Amino acid sequence: MATDKTAAPIIIKRKKIIKSDGHHGGAWKVAYADFVTAMMAFFMLMWLLSATNEKQRKGIADYFSPTTVTVQRSAGGTSSFMGDTIKTTQHLIASGIGQAGIIAPTMETSASKLGAGAVLH
Repeated sequence: MATDKTAAPIIIKRKKIIKSDGHHGGAWKVAYADFVTAMMAFFMLMWLLSATNEKQRKGIADYFSPTTVTVQRSAGGTSSFMGDTIKTTQHLIASGIGQAGIIAPTMETSASKLGAGAVLH
């Protein structure tokens, strides 16, 4: 057969394999899920505003309003804080977190409240 001149030649076709970037990951799914969640929350808010009266809206607003409660605690140890906590009253007032206007009593403020001739022991 190889010697037969009338036989069709064998053609080998080679395809170039082009590697593209391929799969880009699933980050778009996370972004889409965040978007859908935000839209659901928005529509729930719009529904709540339309389905409630003024008194109920005030109650909902009070439920979500932030309240800060400061509690002084001391471990009483002799470690690096010397028995004091990280969140002392002065630190909370200075940073605007604690109750403004409440100052820890000192010798000067206690004496001024008691009178000019008061002596504290």
